[in-house]
Amino acid sequence: MKLGICSMWGTSLDLFRSEVRLAAELGYELVTVGDSPSGWHEMVTSMTIAALEAPSAQIGSLVTSPFMRHPLVAANAFATLDELTGGRAVLGFATGGSTVLAIGRPPATQAEVRAEFTALRQLFAGEEIEWEGRSVKSLRFARNVPIYYSAFGPKALALAAQEADGAILFAGDQHLDAVEARIAMLRDAATKAGRDPDALDIWVTSFISVRPRRVQAIDDLKAFIAVNAMALRTPQALAMLPENVRPLVEAFQTRYDPSEHVVVGGKNVRLMDEMGLTEFLQDFDTITGPEEHVADVLKRLEAMGVSTVIAALPGHADPLTTIRGLAAARKRM
Repeated sequence: MKLGICSMWGTSLDLFRSEVRLAAELGYELVTVGDSPSGWHEMVTSMTIAALEAPSAQIGSLVTSPFMRHPLVAANAFATLDELTGGRAVLGFATGGSTVLAIGRPPATQAEVRAEFTALRQLFAGEEIEWEGRSVKSLRFARNVPIYYSAFGPKALALAAQEADGAILFAGDQHLDAVEARIAMLRDAATKAGRDPDALDIWVTSFISVRPRRVQAIDDLKAFIAVNAMALRTPQALAMLPENVRPLVEAFQTRYDPSEHVVVGGKNVRLMDEMGLTEFLQDFDTITGPEEHVADVLKRLEAMGVSTVIAALPGHADPLTTIRGLAAARKRM
């Protein structure tokens, strides 16, 4: 099982560097950086810093979105990073969360994501493209950068299986059966697309806190737990919520502030607590508890075919403890 972190440069460059450096020292194989331009420092600059602090790890985005950069600009940034790092760059993207909220757009449709895939693939291959009815020149310094897609629903999973080098799934220890079902859907879709299902790399990202007691771990993760409400924005997801919870989640979504995305103790956390949503949201995409429990979860994910587990850190109250704890949990496997 490989380990990764998702870190972001916020109020402290020293903290960002220390997270990346500690992960590298403990043998983590992947360092990723999120894209949240209204609330955190710029992603590509942060990825460059991470690449220098973790000289052997893969460096990826977790995740960026269509609309944030012209495909030529995005492809050039990642090709440049790939050359700088000797082939360690990975482009991870999704339909959009805090990114598109900040610019007043809805998440990308699967058709828009597919168009982005096609454009990036062609640009990474050194080809010219057509974008929004205009001819776009090729990259002079093109490189073949792998693309990973963060997928939730059946259509997104099918698109990842058809087009991506890897899929990024969210997972929590309370719903591992759902992760197994999504992996089965990925493999089935890859087979139908004529691809080797075992060639599709699978990453799992989770809000992880390694603590002796679950209640303490949950307290570490409240800034992340608030984000779980934003993952329930589709009509299908909202329809599955209990009737007494649905209006609260919808109200929270309208008041969510992307400039304080995953900020520890920030206004989104306070709003979640005030609205009484914390207990309902805390079981989604969290892995919490002592080292032996986390080690057991890692074993189960590895048995499902997951190659890499990523601890999300920007909204974590004590990220360095979890970096150490997750590494210790892997040693128990």
